[in-house]
Amino acid sequence: MTLSPETAIGSKYVSFPESRISVIIPTFNQARKIAYSLEKIKQAVELAFSNYELIVVNDGSTDNTLTILKDIAMTDEHVRIISYTPNRGKGYAVRQGALHSQGDAVILLDGDLDISPDLIKDYVERLSTSDLVIASKKHPESSVRIPRSRAFLSRAFNILIKATIGIAQTDTQVGFKAGKGDMMRTIFRNVSVNRYAFDVEFLAIASILHLKVQEMPVIMKIDRGFKMKEILRMFIDLIRIAYKYRIAHRYQNIYQDIQKEEMKKEVSNGIVA
Repeated sequence: MTLSPETAIGSKYVSFPESRISVIIPTFNQARKIAYSLEKIKQAVELAFSNYELIVVNDGSTDNTLTILKDIAMTDEHVRIISYTPNRGKGYAVRQGALHSQGDAVILLDGDLDISPDLIKDYVERLSTSDLVIASKKHPESSVRIPRSRAFLSRAFNILIKATIGIAQTDTQVGFKAGKGDMMRTIFRNVSVNRYAFDVEFLAIASILHLKVQEMPVIMKIDRGFKMKEILRMFIDLIRIAYKYRIAHRYQNIYQDIQKEEMKKEVSNGIVA
């Protein structure tokens, strides 16, 4: 018996406006802005969805971020908090949020409002015909204002990704993505990168699972550039991902393992003779 990728990870097209939406918001030392950010994200979500959760992951903040989040959660039933120390990286934070989510659709969105949340409704609606939706700075309808140095390094990194991994997407690193809940949780159970290159690993696994990924416009304004430490970490993580993908074939084993688990379930349920 051959399983389709959709069968393998429990995918199905559903009517998302009536479904539960989970928004994963990683944050680190955002005490001055997090309350405002959550209010803006909440407003964008409530324009289209009433059944939702905002999962804020406090990634080892050393300022007053956690205290502020606890105060917000006490008066807002939609807000859930995950918090730990020390700081472990954005990839780790997003993974924890996704694995604790309950939504039929899961959205990843940075908590600093560098990326506008106004397109959340459009991203979720597109999941009716796609498995994953990701933001792309290269989309013709995107509105992007970033430093030239950041734009140059982003292009260079994506060229390296094409050369080493070969995934189809033109832009992997924008912190705005959406996917069907079961798929997102399946992917993140197999993501191991803890920092910025987790997006590459995320999309490499999606490629192995033959998921339909669609790129969408993004509204982005960032004033800061990359730090040299961040660039070095991303490069090292990319080499590790390329090794797992091209040489060790570890990601390919994920799909095989899922197929085996689904086969066992069907046999135990008497579906397969």
